[in-house]
Amino acid sequence: MAGFQSIPEEIEKRARDQHFKLPVFNRVAIKLQKTIASNSNMAQVEKLILKDPALASEVLRVANSAMFSGLTKLESIQQALVRLGTEQVLNIVMVTSQKQIFKAKHPILNKIMLKLWQNASASAGGSQWVAIKSGYKKIKDQAFLIGLLHDLGSLVILKVLDEIFQENDAIQLTESVIIELINTLHTQYGSQVMESWELPPLFCQISRDHHQEHFDQKNILLIITRLVDYACAKAGVGVNTQPELVLAALPEVKLLGIKDVYLAELEIQLEDFVEAFS
Repeated sequence: MAGFQSIPEEIEKRARDQHFKLPVFNRVAIKLQKTIASNSNMAQVEKLILKDPALASEVLRVANSAMFSGLTKLESIQQALVRLGTEQVLNIVMVTSQKQIFKAKHPILNKIMLKLWQNASASAGGSQWVAIKSGYKKIKDQAFLIGLLHDLGSLVILKVLDEIFQENDAIQLTESVIIELINTLHTQYGSQVMESWELPPLFCQISRDHHQEHFDQKNILLIITRLVDYACAKAGVGVNTQPELVLAALPEVKLLGIKDVYLAELEIQLEDFVEAFS
């Protein structure tokens, strides 16, 4: 491989390089989060969303999907805010604003990007849903955001690989090898992205530790993230599939005290979220 010894070493080198462009969090999404946190009125929230017409259009499309829609079609962001509430609209903004960064020039990488995007959107909605169903409604919005962002390290790896492939088309990796790289390295780089976005330390910790064999059994957000990760694998959402997995046997289920009937429903919810945000 011209110029370097191994792909993992080159990923490490480039990801740490100060000139490497880490994925950037959407500015409107950041401003919107701060606006809602400061208890601003609905008109201010609407005005901020409308500053990005493409984003506003996508938010309205998602709000009218089967996952969120009511009896009548929403015609404006104002109507979406009234029906869904500012927090749910913020969650939709967070997801739709992230969608644009899950793209690559290389066809194999772009295919994997789509799977990662489906996993991110399903994890976001699924984590919020699990938080509510397991009695942790107060942290449902945190669960949503962590579900969306906890695997961002995978995105860093694919962005680096896309850069490498564009520079040297002689380098060829199969999809299975790329997925193996993601599985091995993504937790290492996820916390790096989150720190660059100045997200809370808890988010960085969950991004780093969510696949650890031994985990903090008192960290509810971590437990929710882990459970939804397993549920996505069972449902075939993302790059790793484990259809034979028995969710009810997982320690995370016992720790959350979530009912068996909700576990069966969770798989359906994940599919609905993928459809809503696709």
